[in-house]
Amino acid sequence: MTTLLLNLPLFLGSLLVMFLISLSMPSGVDVAFVVAWLASGALVFNRPTERGLAKLYFKMREPLGSELAVLQPIWYEVTQRAGVDGSKYDLWMEDTDELNASAAAGHIVGVTRGAMRSLPPQQLAAVLAHELGHHVGGHAWAGLLGHWYAVPARLVMSALRLVIRVLAAISEILAGLFVIFLGILAIALLFTFPAALALYAVPFLLAWSGRQGELRADRFAGLIGYGPLLVSVFTAWHAAGADDDRRKQRTMARLMSTHPPLHKRIRAIETFVA
Repeated sequence: MTTLLLNLPLFLGSLLVMFLISLSMPSGVDVAFVVAWLASGALVFNRPTERGLAKLYFKMREPLGSELAVLQPIWYEVTQRAGVDGSKYDLWMEDTDELNASAAAGHIVGVTRGAMRSLPPQQLAAVLAHELGHHVGGHAWAGLLGHWYAVPARLVMSALRLVIRVLAAISEILAGLFVIFLGILAIALLFTFPAALALYAVPFLLAWSGRQGELRADRFAGLIGYGPLLVSVFTAWHAAGADDDRRKQRTMARLMSTHPPLHKRIRAIETFVA
């Protein structure tokens, strides 16, 4: 719910974009256009659409028979412990040697080739329990739904950045004038709607929500008995230097990170399972 609320400003921005586009359409078509866009969010929960997203957006593939033979028994064990019907979810593979897994859309659990090959079965089970926690907590579908409805607003922002780059290539003065024009519009908006100032906090709040979601998924794994195993996974990753680059990051990059540092996740799980 928190993720959906934090995405509300972007949703409203996208709604404004779609409304402005609809003004150029004939009467009747304009309303249908906006309504169709509003209804399009239901596609996020459509299984064939999810499969398409897994392939095209998340860059996953369906597991080979040999891979499924390894993953399916582990997934069955995890879902049985959680009292969840594991058949509701689809296991997918990511062709990377990175040790990771992910919860995507409403029913997809992705496992990297590196995690499947390198992690012992019980540690892999702990990682999958964490991803199940994302699904049970609604983090995966809420994040994707928020991203889906933010696309028009993000496209407009990307288009504005492209215009600025093109103008800068032609004349820095033109680019500067365009930026000043956008700044005047932004200031006018703030004076008209002072509450719009809160929009600047949305990206940081979304990142914070992501970090909290990771901690809640860790806690879910601990609740069904995988806490110590998840600690062993994170401890190994931490010892291998998985967080080394984080120390070099500036404050802004840390605030925008969607994952807490591993040492904080380890401490949170240890406190919970102690």
